[in-house]
Amino acid sequence: MQRVDNTERVTKACACANVALVKYWGKRDPEANLPAVGSISLTLEGLEAEATISMRPADRFTSRGKTVPGRAYDQMVSFLDWVARTYDSETPLAVNIETNFPVAAGLASSAAIYCATATAALSFLEVSASRRELSAIARRGSGSASRSVFGGLVEWHRGTDPGGDDSFADPLLPAEDWALGMVVAILDEGQKKTSSRDAMQHVAETSPLYSGWLAAQEDDLESMRHAIHARDFPTVGRITEESTLRMHAVTMAARPAVLYWQPATLHVMEAVRELRATGLDAYFTMDAGPQVKVLCQQQDMGAVAAKLESVPAVLRVLQARAGSGVRVLEGKAPWK
Repeated sequence: MQRVDNTERVTKACACANVALVKYWGKRDPEANLPAVGSISLTLEGLEAEATISMRPADRFTSRGKTVPGRAYDQMVSFLDWVARTYDSETPLAVNIETNFPVAAGLASSAAIYCATATAALSFLEVSASRRELSAIARRGSGSASRSVFGGLVEWHRGTDPGGDDSFADPLLPAEDWALGMVVAILDEGQKKTSSRDAMQHVAETSPLYSGWLAAQEDDLESMRHAIHARDFPTVGRITEESTLRMHAVTMAARPAVLYWQPATLHVMEAVRELRATGLDAYFTMDAGPQVKVLCQQQDMGAVAAKLESVPAVLRVLQARAGSGVRVLEGKAPWK
């Protein structure tokens, strides 16, 4: 079969968002997106980004066909150029993104976007790479994108190598092996005022609690691994809440403070505590944004959603089961 010219060819990939249970917050190398701490996350079915890669010298980052403005455009083009250079290509890669959930609102959209983009880009360049290698490549675009390569429960290793060769994600438990889910309370559909990237640097430089955050992480990771292995859901939930509260305490202590919560964030947190008081195991977590994600077992998702929908100021509620890793929709999968 005659190959289609590169100017007309496209490749497509789809990745799910993931939410960290043991949080990633802080970088040891901002340029390479090397984390200051390891993290453990849950990949979520239904919160998806689809990336379509083509060769185009202009409008190289679009969302639903419209050019993405400002800094986000520059960051994506820089990433696409880095991927091409890494594989000795001068191809002006371009990407169009479509998502089915709010972007830059604290819902890990960058994880899904950059994971899908990295995968489709390697497919376009006809590069072979293991999933670990793909994870390290996606990390250069967005740190949390390294985890969306895999489904279910995933660990992203901090690593110690200055070049980042040992900072990649590995699967801990496939989605089908434990029926977990998350219910998400959407409190604000707008984009956050302070990006995660900017906040991490500011917090690391100014928060007096940052050293304590770093010191506590290894114990959290070890305890979470044991709890996952034992399918000990209350312990998984407890560590999840402790990690998110510690992360936000560090950001609030920065000078000046970085505050992502809204009044309704606290109301939802209290609603989750009320659920637990009735005997339903549910645990909250928040990232760099006001939205509250509630970790629960799939059998309890309906009850959790009903409780969150009753909280004033909750705009809407999303339900997501544990999901699968990145997949190629058009083109050849890069993994070996």
